[in-house]
Amino acid sequence: MKHITKRLFIFSALLPFLLSVLPATAVSALDDPDISHSKASLVYCVEPDVVLWSENSDMQVYPAALTKLMTAVLAAESVSSGEIGLDDYLTASAAAVNATEGNNIKIQAGECLKLRDLIGAMILAGANDAALVIAEGIAGSVSDFVASMNEKATELGMKDTVYTNPTGLHDGSMVTTASDLLLLAKYASGIQFLSELCGSIRITIDATDKSDARYIGTRNYLLSTRVSSDYYLSTANGMICGSTYEAGFCIIATAQHDGLNYIAIVLGADTTTVIKNPGVTGTDENGNTVVITPPEYKYIMNGFVEAAELLTWADKNFKYIKAVDNSTPVCQIPIKLAAEVDSVALLPEAPIELYVPVDIDRNKDIQLSWVLDSEYLTAPVKAGQRVGILTVTYKGEKIGEVPLIVKSNIIQSGGLTLLNRIEQLASTPFFKVILITIAVGTVIYVFATSVSRSRKQAAAKREFIKKNRYLGSGK
Repeated sequence: MKHITKRLFIFSALLPFLLSVLPATAVSALDDPDISHSKASLVYCVEPDVVLWSENSDMQVYPAALTKLMTAVLAAESVSSGEIGLDDYLTASAAAVNATEGNNIKIQAGECLKLRDLIGAMILAGANDAALVIAEGIAGSVSDFVASMNEKATELGMKDTVYTNPTGLHDGSMVTTASDLLLLAKYASGIQFLSELCGSIRITIDATDKSDARYIGTRNYLLSTRVSSDYYLSTANGMICGSTYEAGFCIIATAQHDGLNYIAIVLGADTTTVIKNPGVTGTDENGNTVVITPPEYKYIMNGFVEAAELLTWADKNFKYIKAVDNSTPVCQIPIKLAAEVDSVALLPEAPIELYVPVDIDRNKDIQLSWVLDSEYLTAPVKAGQRVGILTVTYKGEKIGEVPLIVKSNIIQSGGLTLLNRIEQLASTPFFKVILITIAVGTVIYVFATSVSRSRKQAAAKREFIKKNRYLGSGK
């Protein structure tokens, strides 16, 4: 039997069941996260490979700058395939520079920049000129690069995603979903260079013959307090964000805590305007209302707020528990011929850990059952001997099995063993034949002895009568 690994991830098997019996899209009766300012969102835990909560995750929306993550993936794959190196230079064409709109780092036509710096500027600052230079440098043309983006999307299973450019600038035909972006984020997280880059706060691009050194800071405010400390999340470690008027604010945010990794995706988030200071008005000498101190406004970027809410909610409301501890016996089995005991404890060969909501009712929701290979064991028995299977169920659904093993060595009793051997010998057909033979022989011997004795007695009697007759005739 295959050895059960230390952790058994429950939700990958149970999610369809749980979703069928629980409201909305949460996997438990836990309160839902406070999400109300975005079109689509989800939060996912990497280790158990499960979406913990989602809303409109299959709704097609505009991807904005999250598109650049696919651009970065294709660039990283070109490096891994040996087509280009991270420290190789790409030359910006006039076409790429002239086509640039929106965020940029002011790349000049003919300027040569390292691929790693271009990717960094694209991911951290959302530089569209860097994305276009990468596309041309990798594929030869932007159109060919976009074709590769769509091929990669298909390969990753992103069935509802269509790319039309490498930057994320609005195009009514370019769409994606939170579910598709999760596939992309999981894939990108497995590329070490990208994973590290997406968690960077700043990079420096060395001076070129057309520009001084560039200092690029991340615009992911979950990671950095450089611009604002309102959104900082200590567990956050990536990944990418951006916005357009049509798409709203979009973010793929990652976090790590207590050895668990999370991915939150928020799409189409709005921005809330709050009056920080209402300002002061007065009247001039003509009685007209004038502004003495203008009002101050605070803009709440709800994409960051809701991404942090999802990551915090997931971390707070789910955990691993030990459904089965391999140091705690779960049952006993009778044992024969043991020196000092008549039963032995059985325990799981390995622990089983479940990733579950914190509101789980352990005694009600988790059940253990077992099937033993035999009704009893016979000493001697070695510790670790497999003697059955333990089955674990969660809310009636089977989620795993683990072998049951003997807890300790059990030695044999000499006296009991001798008696057992005699008993076993007595139950054999050969021994029964011997007993029957002896019995028959005994009967024959007794019968023959009895017949012989009877004959001797009869002969003696006749001899006695004979003698008595002789004595009688002499009188």
